[in-house]
Order: sequence, then C-alpha cells, then structure tokens
Amino acid sequence: MIVNVLKDYKEMSKYTAKFIIDYVIENPTAVLCLAGGDTPRKTYQYLVKAHEQNEVDFSACTFIGLDEFVGIGREEEGSCLHFLYDTLFTPIGVKEENIYFFDVKSSDLEKECKRIDEVISQKEKIDIIILGVGMNGHLGFNEPGISFDLFAHVVELSHTSKIVGQKYFKEARELDKGITLGITHILESKKAILIANGSKKATIVQKTIEEETTNLIPSTVIRIHQDSYVFIDEEAAANLMDFKQKHP
Repeated sequence: MIVNVLKDYKEMSKYTAKFIIDYVIENPTAVLCLAGGDTPRKTYQYLVKAHEQNEVDFSACTFIGLDEFVGIGREEEGSCLHFLYDTLFTPIGVKEENIYFFDVKSSDLEKECKRIDEVISQKEKIDIIILGVGMNGHLGFNEPGISFDLFAHVVELSHTSKIVGQKYFKEARELDKGITLGITHILESKKAILIANGSKKATIVQKTIEEETTNLIPSTVIRIHQDSYVFIDEEAAANLMDFKQKHP
C-alpha cells in the first residue's frame, strides 16, 4: 500500500486523474471500474479535460460499474450510473458496448450479479478500480461485517449508507438494498486506488491505514491488496501518525 497525501482536494483529484491517464496511455484497452459519488467528481472532470485536449484516448477502454442502489436506474439523478454518464461517459463519448453496469431494475438480481462476474472474468481482471470510502468504512456497498470472499452480490444497506445516500437525491428516497462488486473483485484487481478528502473522512482514513485488516472495517482490505494506493488530501490525513509527526 502506497499512501500519497496531497495538499487539497484539487491536487488529490489531479493526481488521481494523472495516474489513470498514464495507465491508459500505456494500456489503451484497460478495464476501469469507477466509483460514483462526490469524492471522484473532480477526478473525472480532469479526465474529461485530458480527453478534450487529446492527451488520452479512452475509446478502447472497458468501464465496469462498482455499485448501485437497487431499483434506482440511470434515468434518476441520484443513481451512480446517472452520475457517471453525466460527469464522464457522455463528455468523453464512451460507446454503450464498452459500459457494463448492473441492471438494478431486473427481476433477477442474482442473475445480474453472475452476469457482471462473467464480464470481469472474460476481461480477465479489472486493471484499475477507483474506490471512495464510506464513513463506516464501506467500499462500494460492501458494508461492515461483509465476507471478503464474495464476488458481486446484493446487500442490505447499513443505516449509515441509507442516511448518507439521501444526499444524492432531491427528495427523500427509500434506500434499502444495494448491488455491488465484492471484496474479491477488489483484491483481484491489478491496481486499487482509494481516495478520500476532507476532515470528515479523517477518522475512517486513520482506521483504514493504521488499524488491522478486518471485515468490520471493509476499507482496511486495501492494506492487503497486491498493488494498492491511497490518495488523500491533508484534511483527510490529519489523524495519521506519520502526518501528525510531520505537521505538529
């Protein structure tokens, strides 16, 4: 695990985007799994800017969905897929055949899990997976207590996820279940990048990096990944022992 502390959210986002861009330049057919949410928003804006300036070509990349609220589709503004189309896929012109997301309105969600598992298997591995970290340490919708041995699965959302998830919607929504790639997918990815910013994430970042790996804090699995990176800003790093020693 390599930890990089950047000055602020802007620098963290720029650094993350450059990592992705450099990788795609070297690996034009990369398989990318991208999280939705507020944290990666500016990272995606930098990817769009790089595309517009012809610095990188994403046309041969494959994009895999990380997670989604069950029953809330692309047409709804609060969905992860809507966010990714709006901030990244449409601006850089990703072809529909290169996007693989869960059909969260399917009557057979287990079949959807197997379908996405098979897509990833056929692609061999995810090249880069971008992960935000929940206030309770969840990755995707892998909630505290989840088995590290799971592939894609449906999950009952934690109370924290239900409450925090409301911020993505203009009106209150009933958020009971999520569908997500499993911890096994994360561990099997070639490179895993966890990003976090802001003082509100300082506590969970400290636990993620400094405490032992446990499924009670799923984000700690980043420590045992074969090639993992943590990109955070100074506010999110505030509770880390190394950071406090350097910034007394």
